[in-house]
Amino acid sequence: MDRMGDFKKKRDAIEYVALVTQVGLTMAGSILFCFVLGYFLDKWLHTRGVLLVIFIILGIAGGGVTVYRQITRLPRE
Repeated sequence: MDRMGDFKKKRDAIEYVALVTQVGLTMAGSILFCFVLGYFLDKWLHTRGVLLVIFIILGIAGGGVTVYRQITRLPRE
């Protein structure tokens, strides 16, 4: 039975590492997507970086909301 307890501990650790990785990739992906979108809109509309800054802020906010939702869905122990 001791092996089963060890397996559960390792599985829990792997799940937490996967969650941290998912949270990091979610934030990075949303910021990168908004950065690229803002950059190309600035080039197209000739707005000198205004849209880039706005979209980066939106990417940070959107990523933060998504990360918050991911964390609050965790089962309580």
